[in-house]
Amino acid sequence: MEREVNHLLSGMTPAETSCLEEIENQLGRKEAVDGKLDTVKWFLGEYRTDGKSWLEHGCIVFSQYYDTVEWLAKNLAAWLKDEVVAVYAGAGRSALFRGDETSSVEREAIKNAVKRREVRLVVATDAACEGLNLQTLGTLINVDLPWNPSRLEQRLGRIRRFGQARKFVDMLNLVYHDTQDEKIYSVLSERMKNVYDIFGSLPDTIDDDWIEDEERLRDRVDAYISERSKAMNSFTVRYKNSIDADAHRWELCAEVLSRKDIASLLSQPWR
Repeated sequence: MEREVNHLLSGMTPAETSCLEEIENQLGRKEAVDGKLDTVKWFLGEYRTDGKSWLEHGCIVFSQYYDTVEWLAKNLAAWLKDEVVAVYAGAGRSALFRGDETSSVEREAIKNAVKRREVRLVVATDAACEGLNLQTLGTLINVDLPWNPSRLEQRLGRIRRFGQARKFVDMLNLVYHDTQDEKIYSVLSERMKNVYDIFGSLPDTIDDDWIEDEERLRDRVDAYISERSKAMNSFTVRYKNSIDADAHRWELCAEVLSRKDIASLLSQPWR
């Protein structure tokens, strides 16, 4: 690693090297602490919903970057000392932290430990967005945010699932003030409420190339909402006279069908 760094430095101008040294000096100052870490600690230990801290509810903390995840886990483990902090990341990088101790584990072991409530704090990369069900956790913190809102919805979907422990789950998004990220998420927060109103969840069709700048994003989301609204209206016009939402209220069912009856009904053609 040191050899690679020296190789990179050898190709830089004196001005570039000086700039990097200044950055290193600034980051090395005692007061140069990322405010997001203190915010995460405060929500885990101090902020309360339904009479419990977020740590007591169980929490998953997300970042796009493994280095950030590892750094957070180490700092949180040192802070909580007796609390097991799980890192759920790509293959070979998952681990358990407790105080100053670290042990590598398989991701399946973390899933099972969370399910048994032996682990209540997980720090994860987006590798955890697929195939991970953490209904026993009740809160989520996004230390950084993907610009693709569908990926953000995937994160929330790890705890907002059938059988979740809480009726409502809490989500905190951390964004630095007066940055491009803040501007982008201001647009998304404003526009995506309409998408939730229409669908109840974010569309999977929003791609990264939508988000070149704020105005393009705003125009694309507005066009998407408009087209989906037209599609819903067309559906209503086509079926409004043939579909009765109250015709079959299953909770009031007074008839038990046999297997033969079910097979017969399912074989009937659509009208």
